[in-house]
Amino acid sequence: MNSIILQPAANGDAKQHYIDTIVNPVELSRIARYLTTEHVDKLKELYPSQQIPTWGVTPGTTNGNIQKWNKIKTGDITLFSGNGGIFSSAISTYKVHNKELALDLWGTDPKGQTWEYVYFLDEIKQQKIKYLDFNRAVGYKDNFIIQGFSILDQEKSFRVSEAFDLQSDTHFPEISFEEYKRAVKEFDPNRPLDAKGKVMIRTEQGFLRKVLFGGKKVGNCGICGNEYPVTFLVAAHIKKRSKCTNDEKLDFENIVMPMCKFGCDDLFEKGYLTVKDGRVFSNTNKLRTTNLSIYIDSVVNKECTYWNDGTKSYFDWHKQFHF
Repeated sequence: MNSIILQPAANGDAKQHYIDTIVNPVELSRIARYLTTEHVDKLKELYPSQQIPTWGVTPGTTNGNIQKWNKIKTGDITLFSGNGGIFSSAISTYKVHNKELALDLWGTDPKGQTWEYVYFLDEIKQQKIKYLDFNRAVGYKDNFIIQGFSILDQEKSFRVSEAFDLQSDTHFPEISFEEYKRAVKEFDPNRPLDAKGKVMIRTEQGFLRKVLFGGKKVGNCGICGNEYPVTFLVAAHIKKRSKCTNDEKLDFENIVMPMCKFGCDDLFEKGYLTVKDGRVFSNTNKLRTTNLSIYIDSVVNKECTYWNDGTKSYFDWHKQFHF
């Protein structure tokens, strides 16, 4: 589950840092000399443009910020606040503890501390969330004002994320197979979708998207083969999820493949397209229009690189079910 990080940034150092390293992302070439080869390679993967929105926090007067920073995970959502509300949000991607890097970027505060607990951000979005709306979503008193770097607990984070649709389609926390397994077994699609059910869905989808895309920002549709930002690709079940046994759902390396939202996912789901012997086939018995035929004909007979010995039985099920 993604956590919500609260960060005032309307005054003093925080305001200037927001301008210097968020509004104006940091060039990887500037900071690479402070980082290990592993860190540089990871940032190149996460940021193909090599423009990196960067934030950091000081240890704090009693080192209280260190424990909070240690809790930050990939996919956590930082809310930058000030002047009566939350003015932007960003998604956490990676973090490093690096004092020299922080000194280069931001110098020191009046107490001689630097913002050495660094984390990198993505998907910076402008927001106009009033404190009143935020407070009511999270369950605080109406007059609460965000003061200081802090992280909401899981329940409060869920409320805020749901209320303002803040979650990422690209960056997900590390989800273990055991967490995925538990979500698969405990989620009941026949029950009304409550908060627990939504968390299970996110856990399952986060795990599957991590398997398919890792930290990549672009990927290829398994049907048309076209490359898109991963936000336009879904982790689609080859065999309908509702028809899968739990053991089949747990066969995550074979049961899902990426499909684009531009048509392939829906056409496959509704049985207009299938895969046979590694090639895309169409269902000629389905109702078509001229425009739909143009799209279908453009992908028919393309090679599906996800067809193999492990996935064959699921594709066979799909073909038999729809054709």
